[in-house]
Amino acid sequence: MADITLKQCRYFRAVAQTGGIASAAQVVGVSQPAVAQAVAKLEDQTGLVLFRRLHARGMELTAQGVEFLRYAEQMLVYAEQMNVAAADIAAHRVGRLRIGCFQSIAPFYLAKIVCGMSQYMPGVVLDVQELLQEELTLSLGRNEIDLAILYDLGLDETRFKLRPLAAAPLYLIVPPDHRLATRESVSICEIDDEEFVLFDAPQSRDYFLNLFSKFDIKPQIAYRSSSIETVRCYVANGLGVSLLSMKPADDMTYDGGRTVSIKLNDATPPMQIVIASHLKAPENLLAERFATTCRNLFARQKNP
Repeated sequence: MADITLKQCRYFRAVAQTGGIASAAQVVGVSQPAVAQAVAKLEDQTGLVLFRRLHARGMELTAQGVEFLRYAEQMLVYAEQMNVAAADIAAHRVGRLRIGCFQSIAPFYLAKIVCGMSQYMPGVVLDVQELLQEELTLSLGRNEIDLAILYDLGLDETRFKLRPLAAAPLYLIVPPDHRLATRESVSICEIDDEEFVLFDAPQSRDYFLNLFSKFDIKPQIAYRSSSIETVRCYVANGLGVSLLSMKPADDMTYDGGRTVSIKLNDATPPMQIVIASHLKAPENLLAERFATTCRNLFARQKNP
């Protein structure tokens, strides 16, 4: 059997709705012979008798015609939905994006990004992963994610396209009773003799140790943790001071303690949060639109 066309279904529906060839032809805007031929061919293709021809009263659906009309209408609805979907896809309003986010950035920004995207790009489904810095760059290279939100800790710009999102200045984190707690800003050299709690995530660790080396500081590392919140809990309990590039909205820690965040006044450039894609990845205009929207969201948001 030859394939049934959308045109045949459209003409058939018009005849069913109007009860005649002439009126159906006016509805669909074609000649009467075109409608009559389409209906006749449809009956021939399907082997169904779709209409009773009542010369005085036009055409009336048979039982087979009533049943077939149900499927024809579904087919036409699906076709219209496909037209709308195609237009949305072409305009990059719908699709699926695979997003990776550095684990220590995620608690501060990720939920707001996802919420903002649901408003600005409601037809886009986000598959979100929280990964370490090295895992993010590897995943970009393997085309396992489309975009990564991470720190620019020496990312290779011959491999990755980088778009700045926000500056993340460093803060000294101390307990409330610390000798520096009332200061508005401090120099990193003022903690040279302090016990230190190191944020021990890969690459972040290297960043902080290189910073100490730059200022000729030999930290007395008492504790390490790859969790920002665990670092803050150590500090709140008086077990050392720390440096972090994120300032939580509240100074209370998970265990009920408190910390004080103090800006560094040294000539240390802030860490840069960027959104990255691989330069060799297939062109993805939806990802580009996401990146632009993401940058706009960051621009309107006060940095932690």
